[in-house]
Amino acid sequence: MSSLTAGAATPPRPPARPHALAVMAAVGALTGLLSSLPSPLPELRLEDPEILINADGIPLHAGIAFAAGIAIMLWLWANRDLGKCLLAMALTLMGWLVAVNTANDVMTAIVSSELFGTVVGAKASREVLGWFLAGLIGGAIGAGLTAFGTGVAAYAIRRPEAWGLIVGTGALFGLLLYPAASLNAIVLLFVPWQAAVAASIAYGLTRARA
Repeated sequence: MSSLTAGAATPPRPPARPHALAVMAAVGALTGLLSSLPSPLPELRLEDPEILINADGIPLHAGIAFAAGIAIMLWLWANRDLGKCLLAMALTLMGWLVAVNTANDVMTAIVSSELFGTVVGAKASREVLGWFLAGLIGGAIGAGLTAFGTGVAAYAIRRPEAWGLIVGTGALFGLLLYPAASLNAIVLLFVPWQAAVAASIAYGLTRARA
């Protein structure tokens, strides 16, 4: 009986860092693929859909799938407090919503500006710059709120080197918004972004072993 009680009281721990990175990257890739599929859930309607990702809206289930995947892994590896894991899921979903709206606002502001003047090709240049900045800023914000949410359930993520890596990874892979928009293939953004951010969370949850 005492051994069972001790086992139940033992907090969950992630596996060794290489294993954790591989598993979380796989989870992120899976949620990214699910995010790219059609869904019966409502989409986020954008004010100027033709300039962001050539779509009328962003699938809401994309944020839900990623947030749920992160919450499940936190429960398995970091904290068996279901309330904290659900809060992490809610904050991650909130990060998704804020990131999408911010990216749309940045893109709209740049395209509608007078940047580069009225010379030939100015509008196209504004669109390219808008895609890159929208992805960079939106990716950082989405990853930032994801880091904040995961930090609720996992103390290790509260370390500056942990959440800083997550935010930086989200910003870097957010730049993939440009090829995703150019090719009208959102999977080119969702899969690598979610896989990379999930892997960076795993990195923060673990410590290098000698």
